[in-house]
Amino acid sequence: MVRAISVAFLLLVAMAAQALAIPRYSARYGQDCNLCHHDPTGGGKRSAYAAQYLVPAEMSVVQWTDDDHIERLDGQVTSGLSVGTDVRTLYHMSEDNSEQNGFFQMQADFYALFEVDPKFSIYLDQGQSQTREVFALGYVLPTSGHVKVGRFAPAYGWRFADHTLYTREALGFAPPANTDVGIGAGLYPGRAALEVSVTNGARGSGLDDDHRRAATARAMMRQNVGRLGLAVGGSYHYNKSNIRLDRMAGPFGYLQFGPVTWVAEADWHRLDLPGASGADQLVVSQELTYALRRGVDLRATLDFHDPDIDETSGARSRYGIGIDSLVYPFLGIQAMVHVDSFEGGSLVNEDSERIRGSMLFHFFY
Repeated sequence: MVRAISVAFLLLVAMAAQALAIPRYSARYGQDCNLCHHDPTGGGKRSAYAAQYLVPAEMSVVQWTDDDHIERLDGQVTSGLSVGTDVRTLYHMSEDNSEQNGFFQMQADFYALFEVDPKFSIYLDQGQSQTREVFALGYVLPTSGHVKVGRFAPAYGWRFADHTLYTREALGFAPPANTDVGIGAGLYPGRAALEVSVTNGARGSGLDDDHRRAATARAMMRQNVGRLGLAVGGSYHYNKSNIRLDRMAGPFGYLQFGPVTWVAEADWHRLDLPGASGADQLVVSQELTYALRRGVDLRATLDFHDPDIDETSGARSRYGIGIDSLVYPFLGIQAMVHVDSFEGGSLVNEDSERIRGSMLFHFFY
């Protein structure tokens, strides 16, 4: 235990980060995800505004403002083609070696954006292990609204970059099975956002596995009350196939006050399979951050998952604390310590607890 606490302390004093595709930046700036990303629903390739101005001038510890440095962050290849990348390498350790310790290549994505017209573009996100998003995007709807057609991650809840959070992992939104083929649209009137999509319902697959479709919807409203920024939203997903009925819904939102940001999501999930009675699940993820200085955040997380809220079937919780730092406009390092707690039931045979530590190195362009 002393060794684990010592390791945790060393991790915490190390400066660390996970950059951009995380909801707290949306909360701090009171803006939709398309302020910083070419994908209007968040994540992936950063816009030129984010890469060359917002990150180097306002977000990173080491500030870049001179032209020589800024030019190196320019991903524009030609007038109609720009590129980018995200590379995340994780070092993981556990006190009891319950999981394999060592380095893990968590992400290696290459982005290409073909802007064939000021309003139309073709977007490619090619990741490792056949993780892929590729779609055509057109800003052709009112209120800066868009239509996208192709393979993409349906807009549901917060699109956390940390895919180990329960609302990503337990609901099936972690790569590579987080994308689906179909059509989506978004409207952004005033402080509101509404996004819907109709897809095959075969996430992670290139072909439909039945003759049915899945529907996903997400809506959110932002508001400022004095110095307090807040947002309240909700999501819904329905996918009925020949062999399963998958439904989920729940609220999400944030509170922003000074250096403090709270982002949360709670979801009800029910999966019905032939010959088996489904269970009502509860999945919750929360993140609380405190900005210690520009580019350095103290980060705490809380996850909870009950696989059957109507039965004493056991549950799991995860508490995390660490430091999130954006050191350079192209480099983040994140250090986290997590405590996993399990109640006896369908998840594990008996009550148990374990401590895990991780350090994440994130290079992006």
